[in-house]
Amino acid sequence: MTERDYGSDPEKTEKYAQTMKTSHSDLETLRMELRDLMVKFGLRALRLYQTGTPVPLQSVEISRLLKYELDNAIRDLSEESNIEAIIKQTKEEWQKQQQK
Repeated sequence: MTERDYGSDPEKTEKYAQTMKTSHSDLETLRMELRDLMVKFGLRALRLYQTGTPVPLQSVEISRLLKYELDNAIRDLSEESNIEAIIKQTKEEWQKQQQK
């Protein structure tokens, strides 16, 4: 559905515009939450690595380890089975929300 689909109904057009603004705000919030979650993945990896050595991590090592960890987390999440599970769970959640 787009703004154009509402034709000349100003009330529906305004409602659509407001929904789009809210959606954009929600997207930004979700991006920040995802970034925060990815930081937690990174911190977990650094803690795990650091427990294996008494030598403090150097900046270059930290960057390399974080890139490796984030790449792996993204790759895992992008696997077909995970995407299918996310789709299934999202559909179920959508159905629950529509029944309210």
